[in-house]
Amino acid sequence: MFSETKYRRDIQVLRGLAVLAVVLFHAGESYFPLGYLGVDVFFVISGFVVTPLILRIFTDQVNGGRRLSNLRYFYMRRFYRLAPALAVVLTISAVTIFLVGPIGDHQRFARQGIATLLLAGNIGAYKYSGDYFSPNPNPLVHTWSLSVEEQIYIFLPLILILILRNRKSLKKITAFTFGVISAVSFVSFLFPVILQPLYSRAGIAIASQFSFYSPIDRIWQFTAGGLAYLLLDRYHNRIRKIPKGIQLLSVIAVVMILFGPLHMNLKVSSILASFIAVIVILFKSLDGLPDFLIKKLEWVGDRSYSIYLLHMPLLFLAKYSPLMQIGTGENRKIQSAIAVVASILLGALSYSKIENKYRNRGKTDHSSLKTIVVSIVLTLLIPVAIFLGLERSTAFGLKNSGLPVPSEILPWNWDKECQFYSPQPNINPEPCKYGNHNSGKSILLIGDSHAASDSRAIISLGNSNDMNTFVFTFQGCGFVLNSKDFKSSYSYPYLTPDCIKHNQSILNFVQDSKPTVIIYAHRSSSIMVSPNNSKSRTQYNEMVLKNLKFLMRENIEIIHIGSAPELLPIVTRVQDWKNSKSKFSNIPFEDNSFWENNRVTDYYLSTLNIFCPKKVCRNNSNEGWLFHDADHLSEIGANSLIPELDPLIKAILSKKS
Repeated sequence: MFSETKYRRDIQVLRGLAVLAVVLFHAGESYFPLGYLGVDVFFVISGFVVTPLILRIFTDQVNGGRRLSNLRYFYMRRFYRLAPALAVVLTISAVTIFLVGPIGDHQRFARQGIATLLLAGNIGAYKYSGDYFSPNPNPLVHTWSLSVEEQIYIFLPLILILILRNRKSLKKITAFTFGVISAVSFVSFLFPVILQPLYSRAGIAIASQFSFYSPIDRIWQFTAGGLAYLLLDRYHNRIRKIPKGIQLLSVIAVVMILFGPLHMNLKVSSILASFIAVIVILFKSLDGLPDFLIKKLEWVGDRSYSIYLLHMPLLFLAKYSPLMQIGTGENRKIQSAIAVVASILLGALSYSKIENKYRNRGKTDHSSLKTIVVSIVLTLLIPVAIFLGLERSTAFGLKNSGLPVPSEILPWNWDKECQFYSPQPNINPEPCKYGNHNSGKSILLIGDSHAASDSRAIISLGNSNDMNTFVFTFQGCGFVLNSKDFKSSYSYPYLTPDCIKHNQSILNFVQDSKPTVIIYAHRSSSIMVSPNNSKSRTQYNEMVLKNLKFLMRENIEIIHIGSAPELLPIVTRVQDWKNSKSKFSNIPFEDNSFWENNRVTDYYLSTLNIFCPKKVCRNNSNEGWLFHDADHLSEIGANSLIPELDPLIKAILSKKS
């Protein structure tokens, strides 16, 4: 016989700590670098709390003991627990972001919203949001973890139904099953390439990048919580005798890993956070906190689900909406602080008016399957309709409703066979060639998407100097030959095996073809999880410096184009800046200083000297808009580099003649 887990204040306190860590991480990740591990703690808590609910499917405590009936009851409870608040938050978020959010984010936001409603938010995050740690994340990227839990809720009971033929040895068989699942999942978590054939069939090209969002690679955390429940159920009296000192150490550990200024490898930190969460739950360590603190954190923990749902849309609007420009800090610290407080207050309102109302209905409602299906459809219908409208929207929100996107700031369609991105299958080991000149002289353009944005201008420059141009760029990939050179956890997930492989292909091409000039352009701040962490940016720049020096051993001249200025707020259409004051990030200025002081080549071109004379940056010229988005140059902007690059090319040609 299994009953629900008794209400435990310490678990609600742990929920409170976890949700605060996640919210503070997204508000200012440089201050709470491991705050995202609150999600890992949530998985462990869910396993501990939900395991007895799953096991009730195999008892006679609900609905007469019929397994399928009990399974339906379990699913219904999960639906009423999660869906109402999610539907309301998604609907309000969609309307709000349509009205005041940057237009360039409408499509990715809408697609992520639809994926979330279809219980595939983790797949949507991989496809439409990209990097979870991006400085400008999708406002719904956090729903990936909710979808992972939902997928576990769906499939784990079905697995147990297939295995558990009768109720004999229910606990032992469940513990063994959880143990096997944990082992398989943990191995996949450590070595995601094992599942590459399976992922490839699902259209997922890079297993290592999907691993962060994968239910297969995350279920070990859930089953770890489930095993903790079974362990506590069997050895309750022994565990109660654990020394107070160990309890105190576990409390210090959980606080440090969630809120401390620590930096560590992503997988190591995830394992450590999960292990600590299990220990804290088993030993009821948080019961030892002062009562006043327990009450406050318990209050937050009770409302953690709604707070978690609300915090990302609110922080997104606070940081990136053109209408939220208050204060002077480029990172919008005032707005972020307001969004954190609003997340907690609105989360409390959602908990009171939505969660509690439907949570109780889930415990007592014995509606027919038809009624449940109708409820689900209606819950999905309104937000899906709004998201579909957003996905097709071409308006610039409320203030610029109906204005078309100016053609001069749209990106040109660069050759996709030369601009690679990850995930992408069949990486081409050769660059694209432009020009058919017989001079024997050539330019090789390498770097990330910023280099690709400059490519048309570089091709034009090559033609004017009777040189062939080879374009060989990779989105988000700086010139790194060995990811082990960069110890910081901030390298994840840009320094992928495909990125390293691509750069090795560049080195092979250089050694075989001996181009006259190599032009390298990149945005170093995009490589970092936390763009404001100057230490990590310096580490990355030093690594690129080392690899460029290695490339220069081939006796080929290198022109290094520095990072373009970055406009704030981060929006993806310059049209949004017409009626608002543009701001620029200080990060490119800091990186420019590094490269000015650590020149690997005699030919370093600072774009800041072109676009920001006397540190006053401009986003347009007499010819038109200089930027396509917050940091990529438009074709007009790229052409602005030619007058500065042409003398450098001619100087190199003269030197070699």
